Amino acid sequence: MTLHTATTPDGGAELTIRLTSAEVTAIGLTEAEGLAEYLDTALWGLAVLRTGRTVRTEDQREVTAADLHDVIRDLDAHLAPMVGGILDAAIRRHRDLGGSTGQLAAALNAPRSSAQRRREALDSSGPRRAQAAHWERWVATPHEH
Repeated sequence: MTLHTATTPDGGAELTIRLTSAEVTAIGLTEAEGLAEYLDTALWGLAVLRTGRTVRTEDQREVTAADLHDVIRDLDAHLAPMVGGILDAAIRRHRDLGGSTGQLAAALNAPRSSAQRRREALDSSGPRRAQAAHWERWVATPHEH
């Protein structure tokens, strides 16, 4: 994967994410497009929250609670759980490959005790873990491209 940035004549920017053929095969084009769309919503939400204006409308009016509906929905129901599943799967695989708690703590920029709790949480049970496990399985499930 590579990221290319180009400025536009109006002072904006185009961000282009290029995936290798192996990445497309592993992720699936539809999944990659979905993640990119949710990331787009996250960036738009960040701009809206920083400016207080609807930055993608010509009039750039003051933002309303209704304008934030898509940001909240896409981040809460899609992007956050997907990223959480990727992170949980990476932590689990790190452990399975012999990664130490100290190495995990360094990667998380957290104390060793926090890293240990994070690892132990992967093996816990309950409704929250069941939901997280769903997204961890999503990570491991090949998707068509």
